[in-house]
Amino acid sequence: MIEDFISISTLMICTFLATTVVGIFMLQVWLTDRRHAAAGYWCLSMWVGSLCTLLFALRPIGFPLITVGLGNALAAFGYAFMWAGFRVFDRRPLYLSVVLAGPVLWSAAYLLLPPVANDINNRVILSSVIIAAYSIWIGLDIWAGRRLERLPTRSIAAIFFLSHGTIYSLRIPMAVLAPVELGHGTAYSTWFALFSLELFAHTILAAVAMLVLIKERGEALYRQASRTDTLTGIANRGSFLEDVQAHLAGGGQGTLMIFDLDRFKAINDTHGHVAGDVVLKRFSEQISSSLEDGMLFCRFGGEEFALFAPRHDIDHAADFAERLRRAVAALSISREGHEISVSVSIGLADVATFGSDFDRLQSAADKALYAAKEAGRNCVMRWAPSTGLADVAERMRLSSNPATGISVAG
Repeated sequence: MIEDFISISTLMICTFLATTVVGIFMLQVWLTDRRHAAAGYWCLSMWVGSLCTLLFALRPIGFPLITVGLGNALAAFGYAFMWAGFRVFDRRPLYLSVVLAGPVLWSAAYLLLPPVANDINNRVILSSVIIAAYSIWIGLDIWAGRRLERLPTRSIAAIFFLSHGTIYSLRIPMAVLAPVELGHGTAYSTWFALFSLELFAHTILAAVAMLVLIKERGEALYRQASRTDTLTGIANRGSFLEDVQAHLAGGGQGTLMIFDLDRFKAINDTHGHVAGDVVLKRFSEQISSSLEDGMLFCRFGGEEFALFAPRHDIDHAADFAERLRRAVAALSISREGHEISVSVSIGLADVATFGSDFDRLQSAADKALYAAKEAGRNCVMRWAPSTGLADVAERMRLSSNPATGISVAG
Protein backbone atom coordinates (compact mmCIF):
# COMPACT_ATOMS: atom_id res chain seq x y z
CA MET A 1 0.00 0.00 0.00
CA ILE A 2 1.28 3.43 -0.92
CA GLU A 3 0.53 4.83 2.53
CA ASP A 4 3.17 2.44 3.86
CA PHE A 5 5.80 4.10 1.66
CA ILE A 6 4.72 7.73 2.09
CA SER A 7 5.13 8.87 5.67
CA ILE A 8 2.83 11.80 6.37
CA SER A 9 5.02 12.94 9.26
CA THR A 10 8.13 12.82 7.06
CA LEU A 11 6.36 14.87 4.37
CA MET A 12 5.38 17.42 7.00
CA ILE A 13 8.98 17.70 8.23
CA CYS A 14 10.20 18.19 4.65
CA THR A 15 7.53 20.84 4.11
CA PHE A 16 8.58 22.52 7.35
CA LEU A 17 12.18 22.74 6.18
CA ALA A 18 11.18 24.03 2.71
CA THR A 19 8.81 26.72 3.99
CA THR A 20 11.37 27.83 6.57
CA VAL A 21 14.04 28.32 3.90
CA VAL A 22 11.63 30.20 1.64
CA GLY A 23 10.45 32.28 4.59
CA ILE A 24 14.05 33.38 5.20
CA PHE A 25 14.50 34.44 1.57
CA MET A 26 11.12 36.18 1.53
CA LEU A 27 12.01 38.05 4.71
CA GLN A 28 15.25 39.20 3.07
CA VAL A 29 13.31 40.48 0.04
CA TRP A 30 10.92 42.41 2.25
CA LEU A 31 13.63 43.87 4.49
CA THR A 32 15.70 44.91 1.46
CA ASP A 33 12.85 46.82 -0.17
CA ARG A 34 9.73 47.54 1.87
CA ARG A 35 7.92 48.47 -1.31
CA HIS A 36 7.50 44.72 -1.85
CA ALA A 37 4.58 44.66 0.59
CA ALA A 38 3.38 41.36 -0.87
CA ALA A 39 6.65 39.74 0.21
CA GLY A 40 5.80 40.66 3.80
CA TYR A 41 2.50 38.77 3.64
CA TRP A 42 4.10 35.84 1.81
CA CYS A 43 6.90 35.73 4.37
CA LEU A 44 4.28 35.58 7.12
CA SER A 45 2.49 32.85 5.18
CA MET A 46 5.68 30.78 4.99
CA TRP A 47 6.50 31.17 8.70
CA VAL A 48 2.97 30.31 9.74
CA GLY A 49 3.05 27.36 7.34
CA SER A 50 6.35 26.21 8.87
CA LEU A 51 4.86 26.15 12.36
CA CYS A 52 1.72 24.48 11.04
CA THR A 53 3.61 21.63 9.35
CA LEU A 54 5.81 21.16 12.42
CA LEU A 55 2.69 20.68 14.54
CA PHE A 56 1.29 18.25 11.96
CA ALA A 57 4.52 16.25 12.10
CA LEU A 58 4.17 16.02 15.91
CA ARG A 59 0.66 14.56 15.82
CA PRO A 60 1.77 11.03 16.78
CA ILE A 61 3.19 12.34 20.08
CA GLY A 62 1.47 15.68 20.65
CA PHE A 63 -1.76 16.92 22.19
CA PRO A 64 -4.66 17.02 19.65
CA LEU A 65 -5.77 20.48 20.75
CA ILE A 66 -2.34 21.81 19.72
CA THR A 67 -1.30 19.55 16.83
CA VAL A 68 -4.78 19.26 15.26
CA GLY A 69 -6.76 22.27 16.46
CA LEU A 70 -4.03 24.91 16.35
CA GLY A 71 -2.23 23.22 13.44
CA ASN A 72 -5.23 23.46 11.11
CA ALA A 73 -6.01 27.00 12.26
CA LEU A 74 -2.45 27.96 11.30
CA ALA A 75 -2.86 26.19 7.94
CA ALA A 76 -5.92 28.37 7.26
CA PHE A 77 -3.96 31.46 8.32
CA GLY A 78 -1.10 30.45 6.01
CA TYR A 79 -3.38 30.37 2.98
CA ALA A 80 -5.18 33.53 4.13
CA PHE A 81 -1.87 35.43 4.28
CA MET A 82 -0.94 33.98 0.90
CA TRP A 83 -4.24 35.31 -0.49
CA ALA A 84 -3.55 38.69 1.12
CA GLY A 85 -0.10 38.78 -0.46
CA PHE A 86 -1.46 38.24 -3.95
CA ARG A 87 -4.13 40.90 -3.37
CA VAL A 88 -1.46 43.41 -2.35
CA PHE A 89 0.79 42.29 -5.22
CA ASP A 90 -1.93 43.24 -7.73
CA ARG A 91 -2.95 46.38 -5.78
CA ARG A 92 -6.40 44.99 -5.02
CA PRO A 93 -8.38 45.83 -1.87
CA LEU A 94 -7.53 43.68 1.13
CA TYR A 95 -10.34 42.55 3.44
CA LEU A 96 -9.55 41.58 7.03
CA SER A 97 -12.81 39.64 7.17
CA VAL A 98 -11.57 37.33 4.40
CA VAL A 99 -8.21 36.84 6.10
CA LEU A 100 -9.95 35.86 9.34
CA ALA A 101 -12.81 33.87 7.81
CA GLY A 102 -10.96 30.58 7.33
CA PRO A 103 -9.14 30.46 10.68
CA VAL A 104 -12.26 31.58 12.62
CA LEU A 105 -14.47 29.04 10.83
CA TRP A 106 -12.06 26.21 11.61
CA SER A 107 -11.51 27.25 15.25
CA ALA A 108 -15.23 27.67 15.96
CA ALA A 109 -16.10 24.31 14.39
CA TYR A 110 -13.27 22.45 16.14
CA LEU A 111 -13.96 23.95 19.57
CA LEU A 112 -17.75 24.02 19.48
CA LEU A 113 -18.82 21.07 17.31
CA PRO A 114 -17.96 17.61 18.70
CA PRO A 115 -18.60 15.88 15.31
CA VAL A 116 -15.70 17.94 13.90
CA ALA A 117 -13.37 17.57 16.86
CA ASN A 118 -13.96 13.81 17.20
CA ASP A 119 -14.18 12.71 13.55
CA ILE A 120 -11.10 12.94 11.36
CA ASN A 121 -13.13 12.76 8.13
CA ASN A 122 -15.23 15.77 9.15
CA ARG A 123 -11.99 17.63 9.89
CA VAL A 124 -10.63 16.67 6.48
CA ILE A 125 -13.80 17.99 4.81
CA LEU A 126 -13.76 21.31 6.68
CA SER A 127 -10.05 21.99 6.16
CA SER A 128 -10.40 21.05 2.48
CA VAL A 129 -13.23 23.54 2.00
CA ILE A 130 -11.16 26.35 3.56
CA ILE A 131 -7.90 25.68 1.71
CA ALA A 132 -9.58 24.98 -1.65
CA ALA A 133 -11.55 28.24 -1.38
CA TYR A 134 -8.43 30.33 -0.71
CA SER A 135 -6.47 28.55 -3.46
CA ILE A 136 -9.15 29.01 -6.13
CA TRP A 137 -9.62 32.67 -5.16
CA ILE A 138 -5.86 33.22 -5.42
CA GLY A 139 -5.82 31.59 -8.86
CA LEU A 140 -8.71 33.73 -10.12
CA ASP A 141 -7.03 36.93 -8.83
CA ILE A 142 -3.73 36.05 -10.49
CA TRP A 143 -5.50 35.30 -13.78
CA ALA A 144 -7.50 38.54 -13.66
CA GLY A 145 -4.27 40.49 -13.11
CA ARG A 146 -3.07 39.47 -16.58
CA ARG A 147 -5.12 42.32 -18.05
CA LEU A 148 -3.04 44.90 -16.21
CA GLU A 149 0.38 43.29 -15.99
CA ARG A 150 1.47 40.42 -18.23
CA LEU A 151 4.27 38.89 -16.22
CA PRO A 152 5.55 35.68 -17.87
CA THR A 153 4.89 33.47 -14.83
CA ARG A 154 1.43 34.87 -14.10
CA SER A 155 -0.55 32.43 -16.28
CA ILE A 156 1.38 29.42 -14.98
CA ALA A 157 0.88 30.51 -11.36
CA ALA A 158 -2.85 31.07 -11.93
CA ILE A 159 -3.35 27.64 -13.48
CA PHE A 160 -1.26 26.09 -10.74
CA PHE A 161 -3.35 27.56 -7.89
CA LEU A 162 -6.64 26.82 -9.65
CA SER A 163 -5.62 23.22 -10.24
CA HIS A 164 -4.42 22.87 -6.65
CA GLY A 165 -7.71 24.20 -5.30
CA THR A 166 -9.64 21.84 -7.55
CA ILE A 167 -7.51 18.84 -6.60
CA TYR A 168 -7.68 19.68 -2.91
CA SER A 169 -11.46 19.94 -3.05
CA LEU A 170 -11.57 16.30 -4.21
CA ARG A 171 -10.65 15.33 -0.66
CA ILE A 172 -14.24 16.18 0.29
CA PRO A 173 -16.00 13.43 -1.73
CA MET A 174 -13.15 11.03 -0.92
CA ALA A 175 -13.71 11.54 2.81
CA VAL A 176 -17.38 10.71 2.27
CA LEU A 177 -16.99 7.77 -0.12
CA ALA A 178 -13.82 6.25 1.34
CA PRO A 179 -13.45 7.46 4.94
CA VAL A 180 -9.92 7.46 6.27
CA GLU A 181 -8.83 5.70 9.40
CA LEU A 182 -6.74 7.17 12.19
CA GLY A 183 -3.21 5.86 12.34
CA HIS A 184 -0.22 7.26 14.23
CA GLY A 185 -2.20 10.35 15.12
CA THR A 186 -3.16 11.25 11.56
CA ALA A 187 -5.24 10.02 8.62
CA TYR A 188 -4.09 6.71 7.20
CA SER A 189 -5.18 5.74 3.68
CA THR A 190 -3.92 5.58 0.10
CA TRP A 191 -5.76 8.62 -1.16
CA PHE A 192 -4.85 10.77 1.85
CA ALA A 193 -1.17 9.95 1.35
CA LEU A 194 -1.39 10.97 -2.31
CA PHE A 195 -3.12 14.24 -1.46
CA SER A 196 -0.47 14.93 1.18
CA LEU A 197 2.22 14.43 -1.45
CA GLU A 198 0.43 16.89 -3.76
CA LEU A 199 0.24 19.41 -0.90
CA PHE A 200 3.99 19.09 -0.37
CA ALA A 201 4.64 19.73 -4.09
CA HIS A 202 2.19 22.64 -4.05
CA THR A 203 3.97 24.29 -1.13
CA ILE A 204 7.31 24.16 -2.97
CA LEU A 205 5.89 25.39 -6.26
CA ALA A 206 3.86 28.16 -4.60
CA ALA A 207 6.99 29.47 -2.92
CA VAL A 208 8.88 29.41 -6.22
CA ALA A 209 6.02 31.21 -7.98
CA MET A 210 6.03 34.00 -5.39
CA LEU A 211 9.77 34.57 -5.67
CA VAL A 212 9.68 34.49 -9.49
CA LEU A 213 6.77 36.94 -9.65
CA ILE A 214 8.64 39.38 -7.41
CA LYS A 215 11.70 39.04 -9.65
CA GLU A 216 9.64 39.58 -12.82
CA ARG A 217 7.88 42.61 -11.30
CA GLY A 218 11.27 44.14 -10.45
CA GLU A 219 12.58 43.52 -13.96
CA ALA A 220 9.43 45.02 -15.50
CA LEU A 221 9.72 48.13 -13.33
CA TYR A 222 13.38 48.48 -14.26
CA ARG A 223 12.57 48.23 -17.98
CA GLN A 224 9.79 50.77 -17.56
CA ALA A 225 12.09 53.16 -15.69
CA SER A 226 14.73 52.85 -18.41
CA ARG A 227 12.13 53.92 -20.99
CA THR A 228 10.62 56.81 -19.03
CA ASP A 229 11.62 60.43 -18.53
CA THR A 230 11.99 60.92 -14.80
CA LEU A 231 10.60 64.47 -14.67
CA THR A 232 7.52 64.23 -16.88
CA GLY A 233 6.73 60.51 -16.66
CA ILE A 234 6.37 60.16 -20.44
CA ALA A 235 8.62 58.15 -22.75
CA ASN A 236 12.23 59.18 -23.08
CA ARG A 237 14.14 59.68 -26.32
CA GLY A 238 15.57 56.15 -26.45
CA SER A 239 12.27 54.32 -26.09
CA PHE A 240 10.59 56.71 -28.53
CA LEU A 241 13.22 56.08 -31.21
CA GLU A 242 12.95 52.34 -30.65
CA ASP A 243 9.16 52.32 -31.04
CA VAL A 244 9.06 54.69 -34.02
CA GLN A 245 11.81 52.87 -35.90
CA ALA A 246 10.03 49.55 -35.30
CA HIS A 247 6.90 51.09 -36.82
CA LEU A 248 8.80 52.49 -39.81
CA ALA A 249 10.63 49.20 -40.39
CA GLY A 250 7.26 47.53 -40.81
CA GLY A 251 6.32 49.91 -43.61
CA GLY A 252 4.07 52.07 -41.47
CA GLN A 253 3.08 55.58 -42.48
CA GLY A 254 2.61 58.64 -40.32
CA THR A 255 3.86 62.11 -39.45
CA LEU A 256 6.57 63.23 -37.05
CA MET A 257 6.04 66.36 -34.96
CA ILE A 258 8.84 68.14 -33.10
CA PHE A 259 7.78 70.57 -30.32
CA ASP A 260 9.84 73.30 -28.72
CA LEU A 261 8.51 75.44 -25.87
CA ASP A 262 8.94 79.10 -26.81
CA ARG A 263 11.33 81.23 -24.75
CA PHE A 264 11.72 78.51 -22.14
CA LYS A 265 15.08 79.89 -21.00
CA ALA A 266 13.36 83.15 -20.14
CA ILE A 267 10.87 81.22 -17.98
CA ASN A 268 13.75 79.61 -16.06
CA ASP A 269 15.58 82.92 -15.70
CA THR A 270 12.49 84.84 -14.58
CA HIS A 271 10.62 82.31 -12.43
CA GLY A 272 13.30 79.78 -11.53
CA HIS A 273 14.05 76.21 -12.56
CA VAL A 274 11.36 74.78 -10.30
CA ALA A 275 8.79 76.81 -12.23
CA GLY A 276 10.37 75.57 -15.44
CA ASP A 277 9.91 71.99 -14.29
CA VAL A 278 6.25 72.72 -13.52
CA VAL A 279 5.81 74.07 -17.05
CA LEU A 280 7.38 70.95 -18.56
CA LYS A 281 5.11 68.70 -16.51
CA ARG A 282 1.95 70.65 -17.34
CA PHE A 283 2.86 70.71 -21.02
CA SER A 284 3.45 66.95 -21.00
CA GLU A 285 0.14 66.34 -19.23
CA GLN A 286 -1.73 68.53 -21.71
CA ILE A 287 -0.32 66.77 -24.77
CA SER A 288 -0.66 63.30 -23.22
CA SER A 289 -4.33 63.89 -22.43
CA SER A 290 -4.96 64.79 -26.08
CA LEU A 291 -3.24 61.83 -27.73
CA GLU A 292 -5.15 59.48 -29.98
CA ASP A 293 -4.72 55.70 -29.93
CA GLY A 294 -1.37 54.56 -31.24
CA MET A 295 0.37 57.93 -30.97
CA LEU A 296 3.88 58.01 -29.49
CA PHE A 297 4.97 60.98 -27.40
CA CYS A 298 8.30 61.63 -25.69
CA ARG A 299 10.59 64.21 -24.21
CA PHE A 300 13.51 64.56 -26.62
CA GLY A 301 15.54 66.58 -24.13
CA GLY A 302 15.35 69.95 -22.39
CA GLU A 303 12.25 71.75 -23.62
CA GLU A 304 12.04 69.74 -26.85
CA PHE A 305 9.43 67.02 -27.34
CA ALA A 306 8.45 64.71 -30.18
CA LEU A 307 5.22 63.06 -31.25
CA PHE A 308 4.72 60.44 -33.93
CA ALA A 309 1.21 60.07 -35.33
CA PRO A 310 0.83 56.75 -37.19
CA ARG A 311 -1.67 56.61 -40.06
CA HIS A 312 -1.91 60.42 -40.08
CA ASP A 313 -1.16 62.13 -43.38
CA ILE A 314 0.39 65.58 -43.28
CA ASP A 315 -2.90 67.47 -43.51
CA HIS A 316 -4.57 65.49 -40.74
CA ALA A 317 -1.45 65.77 -38.59
CA ALA A 318 -1.21 69.52 -39.18
CA ASP A 319 -4.79 70.02 -38.01
CA PHE A 320 -4.11 67.91 -34.94
CA ALA A 321 -0.90 69.83 -34.19
CA GLU A 322 -2.77 73.09 -34.46
CA ARG A 323 -5.30 71.91 -31.88
CA LEU A 324 -2.42 71.04 -29.58
CA ARG A 325 -0.81 74.44 -30.11
CA ARG A 326 -4.02 76.20 -29.14
CA ALA A 327 -4.49 73.99 -26.06
CA VAL A 328 -0.96 74.79 -24.89
CA ALA A 329 -1.46 78.52 -25.46
CA ALA A 330 -4.59 78.33 -23.30
CA LEU A 331 -2.74 76.76 -20.35
CA SER A 332 -2.92 78.72 -17.11
CA ILE A 333 0.12 78.07 -14.94
CA SER A 334 0.55 79.91 -11.65
CA ARG A 335 3.75 79.93 -9.63
CA GLU A 336 4.15 81.94 -6.42
CA GLY A 337 1.48 84.39 -7.44
CA HIS A 338 2.77 84.87 -10.98
CA GLU A 339 1.03 83.70 -14.13
CA ILE A 340 3.34 81.98 -16.61
CA SER A 341 2.29 82.12 -20.23
CA VAL A 342 3.31 79.20 -22.40
CA SER A 343 3.38 78.70 -26.14
CA VAL A 344 4.92 76.08 -28.42
CA SER A 345 6.32 75.94 -31.93
CA ILE A 346 5.77 72.72 -33.88
CA GLY A 347 7.54 71.35 -36.94
CA LEU A 348 6.07 68.53 -39.06
CA ALA A 349 7.40 66.07 -41.61
CA ASP A 350 5.57 63.04 -43.01
CA VAL A 351 6.74 59.59 -44.04
CA ALA A 352 4.93 59.79 -47.38
CA THR A 353 7.16 62.69 -48.40
CA PHE A 354 10.49 61.94 -46.71
CA GLY A 355 10.49 58.17 -46.48
CA SER A 356 10.94 55.75 -43.60
CA ASP A 357 14.49 56.75 -42.67
CA PHE A 358 14.06 58.33 -39.26
CA ASP A 359 17.13 60.55 -39.46
CA ARG A 360 15.86 62.13 -42.65
CA LEU A 361 12.37 62.47 -41.19
CA GLN A 362 13.71 64.13 -38.05
CA SER A 363 15.93 66.45 -40.07
CA ALA A 364 12.91 67.64 -42.06
CA ALA A 365 10.81 68.15 -38.92
CA ASP A 366 13.69 70.07 -37.30
CA LYS A 367 13.87 72.37 -40.35
CA ALA A 368 10.14 72.97 -40.10
CA LEU A 369 10.51 73.75 -36.40
CA TYR A 370 13.35 76.18 -37.11
CA ALA A 371 11.16 77.85 -39.73
CA ALA A 372 8.33 78.12 -37.16
CA LYS A 373 10.72 79.85 -34.76
CA GLU A 374 11.88 82.21 -37.50
CA ALA A 375 8.26 82.95 -38.40
CA GLY A 376 7.60 84.35 -34.92
CA ARG A 377 7.04 81.22 -32.78
CA ASN A 378 3.70 79.86 -31.50
CA CYS A 379 2.82 78.30 -34.84
CA VAL A 380 2.78 75.03 -36.76
CA MET A 381 5.05 74.58 -39.77
CA ARG A 382 5.29 71.65 -42.18
CA TRP A 383 8.41 71.02 -44.27
CA ALA A 384 8.20 70.32 -47.98
CA PRO A 385 11.03 69.50 -50.44
CA SER A 386 12.41 72.48 -52.34
CA THR A 387 14.80 72.94 -55.23
CA GLY A 388 16.60 75.64 -53.24
CA LEU A 389 16.47 77.74 -50.13
CA ALA A 390 16.33 81.16 -51.75
CA ASP A 391 12.56 81.00 -52.05
CA VAL A 392 11.85 79.79 -48.49
CA ALA A 393 10.93 83.21 -47.15
CA GLU A 394 8.70 83.90 -50.14
CA ARG A 395 6.92 80.53 -49.81
CA MET A 396 6.37 81.15 -46.14
CA ARG A 397 4.94 84.56 -46.86
CA LEU A 398 2.61 83.26 -49.56
CA SER A 399 1.47 80.06 -47.87
CA SER A 400 1.08 81.34 -44.31
CA ASN A 401 -2.50 81.00 -43.06
CA PRO A 402 -3.14 83.41 -40.19
CA ALA A 403 -6.44 81.72 -39.41
CA THR A 404 -4.85 78.42 -38.54
CA GLY A 405 -1.26 79.24 -37.71
CA ILE A 406 -0.14 76.43 -40.10
CA SER A 407 2.49 77.25 -42.71
CA VAL A 408 4.49 75.38 -45.29
CA ALA A 409 8.25 75.85 -45.58
CA GLY A 410 10.65 74.21 -47.95
